[in-house]
Amino acid sequence: MRNLTANDLFLGIQDMLTERKADLELSVIGKLYTPQLSARLVLLEALPERQATRANSGALAETDSRHDAFGDGIWCYTEAVLVTPDVSPAARNAAQRVRDAFVPNRGRLMDSYAEEAAQAKKNRPKLDELKADLQSLPAPDGKTLYDWALGFVDAGETLDKLLSDRSSTEANAASKPATELRTTTIGLLRRFRDALRDEVATNPLLPRDLESRVFAYVDELSARRAKKKKDEAAPTG
Repeated sequence: MRNLTANDLFLGIQDMLTERKADLELSVIGKLYTPQLSARLVLLEALPERQATRANSGALAETDSRHDAFGDGIWCYTEAVLVTPDVSPAARNAAQRVRDAFVPNRGRLMDSYAEEAAQAKKNRPKLDELKADLQSLPAPDGKTLYDWALGFVDAGETLDKLLSDRSSTEANAASKPATELRTTTIGLLRRFRDALRDEVATNPLLPRDLESRVFAYVDELSARRAKKKKDEAAPTG
C-alpha cells in the first residue's frame, strides 16, 4: 500500500465504506475502525491536491468521449463508403487509406488515455499526408472528413496535456500536510488490516477471505500503481 497516492487512498476508503460496507461490518474490528476510516475520508476529500485531481478526471473523461466519438464517426463513415455498392473506386480507395491511417481497428477506441494520446502524436503528420483524401469525402454542415480527423487528433493531443497536468499535480502533492495525511492513513490501513487478519484467524464464523474482500479495491489500486511505475521505467523502443 505504500505506493498509493492521497487520491488512491480516498478512492479505496470510499469504496470500503460503501461498496464493501457489508463485509466491513461483519467483523468487530471492522466496526471499530469504521469511524476512523470515515474521518480520514473527510480529510482526504478536503486536500487541494484531491480536488485538483478530481477536476482533471472530469476533463479527461469529457475529452476522451469527444476523441472516441470522432474516431467512431470516422470508422462508421469509412465503413459505409467501403460496403455501399456503386461507390467510385477513387472514393473507396480514399476511405480505405483514411481508415488505415486513423482508425484501422475500432477496438483502438477502447485504449487507455495514454495510448490514445501517444497515437494522436503519430497521427498529426497524417493530416497533411492524407489531406486530399480527407477533403474529398464530404461530411454534414459543409465539412469534410478532414474536419473530423482534425477533431480526433486535437482531442487526443488534449488528452496528452491533461495527463501531463495530472502528473504535475500528483508530483506537487508532496506538501507537508498531504504527505503526513497520506503516511498516517497508510499506517491506519495497515493496522486495520493486521487486526482484521488476526480476528479472522481466531473467529471461525468469519469468512476466510474477509480480509481480501474488504481490501480488494485498495489492493487493485496498489497493483495499478505498481504496473504504472513498471511501465514508465521500461525502456521504449
